[in-house]
Amino acid sequence: MRFVNKLSYACANHFMNILEEDHKKRAIYYFAFQVFIGALVKGIVLVSLGIALNMLLQLGLIVIIFCSLRLIAGGYHMDTYGKCLFVSMMLYVSAGIIAKYTYSYWSVQALAILIVFTLVYALYCIIKYAPKDTPNKPITDPEDIKKFKLLSLIYISIWTIFVILLLVYNNVMFVLCISFGVLLEMFTLTPLGHKFFDWVKGSLTKDKKRICRN
Repeated sequence: MRFVNKLSYACANHFMNILEEDHKKRAIYYFAFQVFIGALVKGIVLVSLGIALNMLLQLGLIVIIFCSLRLIAGGYHMDTYGKCLFVSMMLYVSAGIIAKYTYSYWSVQALAILIVFTLVYALYCIIKYAPKDTPNKPITDPEDIKKFKLLSLIYISIWTIFVILLLVYNNVMFVLCISFGVLLEMFTLTPLGHKFFDWVKGSLTKDKKRICRN
């Protein structure tokens, strides 16, 4: 979204002028404001969608799991904030709708299968692909790679214990939401996920160019 970039630049420029610093510092401030303002906008959109669709709890759980695991495992990044916001909300809302409207149909056996599948899939993705870095923040140090991979494995181990306890106490909705959060994050690590997001990114770019021509 252009307004996020413009507002971030204006804030960074203001800070640079007040503190009488150089353009290198402005670039740092710009990135920091982008992260902060972007997260704020995402939060507002997420809460608004959650209230409008009456599934704030489901979306909240999915996002908490997705984002917390993403911090250590990494994942695919869109080339613009607008595309990132659109795709993120599309995935969150889709997962939230499934959790909200199908939870009463899930048997204990089906939930157990989902947990096992999520665990196996997550272990495979983490061992093979994590951490997935970005061009702006590459992770090349072998020690850093080991650290983030280990943290991701620890996260999944804790997740497994927690989700089993939820299953024992028959918290079906919670089991679905936090499982979907892990599955969505793991999907962003895989080559298949990257192909899917590249396709979405290409489609959105084509649509934008077509709108601009018209």
